[in-house]
Amino acid sequence: MNQAALSKRTRRQSTRRALRRMGRDYELYLFLLPALIYYIVFHFWPMYGVQIAFKDFIAIKGIEGSPWVGLKHFIRFVNAPSFWNLIRNTLGISLYSLAAGFPIPILLALVLNELRYPRFKRLVQTVSYAPHFISTVVMVSMLTIFLNKNYGIVNQLRC
Repeated sequence: MNQAALSKRTRRQSTRRALRRMGRDYELYLFLLPALIYYIVFHFWPMYGVQIAFKDFIAIKGIEGSPWVGLKHFIRFVNAPSFWNLIRNTLGISLYSLAAGFPIPILLALVLNELRYPRFKRLVQTVSYAPHFISTVVMVSMLTIFLNKNYGIVNQLRC
C-alpha cells in the first residue's frame, strides 16, 4: 500500500473514532450547544453585514447584488479634509470619558459613604442615579417642561 492511501485510511479511522467518542459523550456536547448558538447568533452572523463597507451598497440589490469596490470608501474617508478633526475629536471624547467616567463615580461613592445625614445621602443617590433609569427622551421632555419660559416650574418659582 502506498503512503497516500495509508494516510487517507488513517484519517478515515481517526474520524470514525472521534465520531464514536462524540456519540458516546453526546451529553457533554449538548452543554456546548447554547454557547455555540450564542457565538453564531451574536458574533459570527453580524459579521455578514461588515462587507457593506467594501461595496457600493444599493438597498434594492441587497448586500450580495451590490458591486464590490474594495477600499474605495476607506481611501475617500482618509483623504477627506475633516479626517484629522474627526480623529482628534474621537480620541478626545474617548480620553475624556476614560478620565471622567472612571474616577468620578468612585469619588462620588466615597463622598456619599462619608456623609452623616442619611436623608441627604438618599436624596443625592436618587438624584444621581435617576437618569440611568429614565430614558433620554423622557428626561429631555421633563427638562423642557420644567424650564419652559411661559409655564415652566422653575420660572414660576422665580416670581
